[in-house]
Amino acid sequence: MLRLLLFAALCAPTVAAAAALDLKQLGTPAEACTDFDEYVNGQWKKATPIPPDRARIGSFDTLRDESRDIVEQALIDAAREPSRLDTPGKRLAFSFYLSGMDVEAVEKRRLESLQPLLREIEALSDRQKLPALLAQLSRHFIDAPLRVAVMPDAKDRRRYLVQLDQGGLGLPDRDDYFRDDARTLELRKAYEVYRLRLGKLAQAGDASAAAAASFELQTALAEASMTRVERRDPNAVYQLNTLETIKARAPGLDWAAYFAALGVATPGEFNVASPKFVAAAARAAADAPLATWRAYLRERVLDELAPMLPAEFVDARFDYRGKAIQGLEKNFPRPDQVIRVMTGPFGSEPLAEGLGQLYVASAFSPEAKARAVQMIGDIKSALRARIEKLDWMSAPTKQSALKKLDAMALKIGYPDRWKTYDGLVIERDDFAGNWLRARAWAFNDRVADLGEPVDRTRWFASPHLVNAFAGGLNEIIFPAAILQPPFFHATADPAMNYGGIGAVIGHEITHHFDDRGRQFDSVGNLVDWWSPDDAAAYKARAARLAQQYSGYTPVPGQSINGLQTLGENISDLAGVKIAFDGLQIALAREPIGPIDGLTQNQRFFISYATIWRAQYRTEALLDQLRTGQHSPNRYRVLGPLANFPAFAAAFNCPTNAAMMRPPAEQISIW
Repeated sequence: MLRLLLFAALCAPTVAAAAALDLKQLGTPAEACTDFDEYVNGQWKKATPIPPDRARIGSFDTLRDESRDIVEQALIDAAREPSRLDTPGKRLAFSFYLSGMDVEAVEKRRLESLQPLLREIEALSDRQKLPALLAQLSRHFIDAPLRVAVMPDAKDRRRYLVQLDQGGLGLPDRDDYFRDDARTLELRKAYEVYRLRLGKLAQAGDASAAAAASFELQTALAEASMTRVERRDPNAVYQLNTLETIKARAPGLDWAAYFAALGVATPGEFNVASPKFVAAAARAAADAPLATWRAYLRERVLDELAPMLPAEFVDARFDYRGKAIQGLEKNFPRPDQVIRVMTGPFGSEPLAEGLGQLYVASAFSPEAKARAVQMIGDIKSALRARIEKLDWMSAPTKQSALKKLDAMALKIGYPDRWKTYDGLVIERDDFAGNWLRARAWAFNDRVADLGEPVDRTRWFASPHLVNAFAGGLNEIIFPAAILQPPFFHATADPAMNYGGIGAVIGHEITHHFDDRGRQFDSVGNLVDWWSPDDAAAYKARAARLAQQYSGYTPVPGQSINGLQTLGENISDLAGVKIAFDGLQIALAREPIGPIDGLTQNQRFFISYATIWRAQYRTEALLDQLRTGQHSPNRYRVLGPLANFPAFAAAFNCPTNAAMMRPPAEQISIW
């Protein structure tokens, strides 16, 4: 089976280069001032169906597919030429990939690699053994129910802390345990079916009783969980503890035994990001029947590892997480499934970097990095000029804001040093076992940071990830894979690049000044550097923006949550403005006239709308509205531009144009 899969992959076509700005897709000139998303993307939407294995399709999604194709092709090339595997990361990633592609071995092993964990769960008959069992799952980053990480202290970025947080819920959102609308009831029913299937596949006795017990425990944990809006306050997710204080604040769990089993026998101070949840989990450790814990923990392990298990488990998980939640009609091709497992949602799985090394060797241009650095300089200069001109901010707060902007670090493309993965064992016929070993290795690697100074050069996102980040150390991170068309074109005119990757750069820079990011200083510490009047003025503007977005209803009866998406909306609004100002700086260096009958300013906004083009399945759109931090892509075009006079000027839109908010109602924060 492995040979057949590799042969099919070897015969796959190479990735086609992305097309430049396609003016044939544009609507009528008048449409630019009534609905700019429709003007730029309407024809594309009509001509582009959503593939059956995709929840949505758009510029980001197409580029992600291309990145995975490049990685897959690099793995295929490595099978032909093993000499390409010239680093430990590449070699281990290649072996991990082969274990995932060996469907025959996966089917033969069944649950063999999980049995040590499952046996410990089934043998749980002594409550005193529960803390060590919970810690063992935490060491594999399985939230059951505690989510554990080692991260820099939010208020002292010089040191690492253990972080305890909420997790371990199977429904998409904590509110799904309590809402009674039709969509929520559908999801709860689908989740019930999924849990029953997992129990029956694992031959776990009375699957119905176990599923009911697990759900009862989850409901109690959900009730104690913070909402997504509450978690936007960085001070609300910061509570320093010691072993003594947590015993008083969260009694019921033997915390000393838990930390000892984590490998942190003397944790010193640690952060509890969700105090009410952690207290509820500790109470459940003391009070919930052990049969309930066995059912819950078994379910969490099976759900987490289902993608690495035989087809029945993969199908069961897909029917819930793919079909029911996202509306997918079919699962991804096997190579795509394996690469997704290895990557994770943020490119932070242990061997994702090995895939990133293969990507960089195949597809990343030094020119892309150099031009990105130049654009970042222009866009930071643009934000500096805007801060200096703010009429609502006092001089001392401006000085602190400029200090933070000047100190912002850049991570572009890929890290200067690759991981060596000392001690990690990957076997070519043990997909699930490899996943468990890789996660345990990564946890130990993070625990080793405790007591060490914070390494500001470290990357936690793989270079093959199509995304960008505003890191907690006052930094912006742009993996290599996002520096590609349509976001970045090596030979394009400035307008295309500043409207594409430039707007993303502006967005990530602004995250350090959004409603949450503004509360951190120039080195990334959570500290209040705002005067009370300046903070009040900022909050008033942010509240108006939240109200604007809450007025958008992408699906009948379901509006955008303007508070839940506030940070992203602020970053979109200011990001496009400072990217546009950055373009003006670039054009002052090297003026460029109209191209194809369009000015540079017009091409900037067309490029901007192009990167946000997307179509969603209804289920996926509903899931984003209920759980996502981002507004749906259409409103990432309409919302910011409605507040931007330079857009109206570029397309000669009248004052009362449908695209624009009335001048007196337009919002500007930065």
